[in-house]
Amino acid sequence: MRFFRTTVLSLALAGLAAPAFAADTTTFNVKIIITKACTITAAAATDVDFGSALSTATTPSNAQGTITAQCSALTPYTVALNAGANAGTANDVTTRRMKNTDVSVTANNFVGYQLYRDAAHTNVWGTTSGTNTAAGIGTGLAQTLNVYGQIANPSVNNAAAGNYQDTITATITY
Repeated sequence: MRFFRTTVLSLALAGLAAPAFAADTTTFNVKIIITKACTITAAAATDVDFGSALSTATTPSNAQGTITAQCSALTPYTVALNAGANAGTANDVTTRRMKNTDVSVTANNFVGYQLYRDAAHTNVWGTTSGTNTAAGIGTGLAQTLNVYGQIANPSVNNAAAGNYQDTITATITY
């Protein structure tokens, strides 16, 4: 009987002990490929607005606008500005012109202007990479680029009175 009690007691205690489990481990990777990207935000661009000027004005008329570029961190980029919709010679940034918005005005209906990368109006902003485009390195955040405009001598245009406008396309390359 003593043997029977010891065996029953041993079995009861064995039932209370935690069962032994086998363990194994493994590893796995969590991955993503981040590709470089750049955008120019149309909503963030501000117009280069010269306001108003007398048709006989001989002093330069200056204005400033902005373009906002956003590129992945450490991504080199360039921003080009085309010649506009009304250039005197197609694709020639040195012949930029605004056109009178009144279609009935067909004579003296252009005002020449230029866009620059600097406030001193010495570096024309164009489309030739490495020559007249703006270059930068992305930070991952929005970066504002100033666009400086100038009408060197409004009277030279002999422009008819009215509203003038041109449309410039900004292109980011990365």
